[in-house]
Amino acid sequence: MRRIALVLLLAVGCASTPRDDVRQAMAHWMTALNALDEARIVGAFAEDATAFFPVVKAERLDGHAAIAEVFRQYVAGTAKKTNIVPEDLRVQQHGDVAIVTFNVHNPSAVSRRTFVWRRDAGGWRIVHMHASNTPIRQ
Repeated sequence: MRRIALVLLLAVGCASTPRDDVRQAMAHWMTALNALDEARIVGAFAEDATAFFPVVKAERLDGHAAIAEVFRQYVAGTAKKTNIVPEDLRVQQHGDVAIVTFNVHNPSAVSRRTFVWRRDAGGWRIVHMHASNTPIRQ
C-alpha cells in the first residue's frame, strides 16, 4: 500500500509542468494581494525588479525597496481585503523567464497587468510588473 502511495505521489509530481509552477506563483501572489499580506506581496519581487504603477508615478520604479514602499502604502490605505480575479490569464514561458498577462474588469476601467517572472535557485521571482488602466467609455 505504501508503494502504491509513493508511486502516485511521484506521478503527480512529474505531471506538473514549469508553466504550472509559474501559474501557481502568480496565484499565490494574487492571494497575497487580495489578503493585503504585505510581506508576501513584496517578498515575491526580486531585488532588481522594476515596475510601472498606474496612479503612483508616471516613471518606472527601480528596485525592491521602491516597489515595497508602494505596496506598503497600498496595504495601509486599503480598508478591507479585496477580490481581484485575473481574467484571460496567459503564460508565455521561455526557459527560466515567463511573462504572465491578464485583465481585470472594473465598472470604470479595464486594468491590464503584465508580470515578468524569473526562476532562480529560490523559485520564481517577479522582475518586472506593468500595471495600467484603460477607462471604459460610457
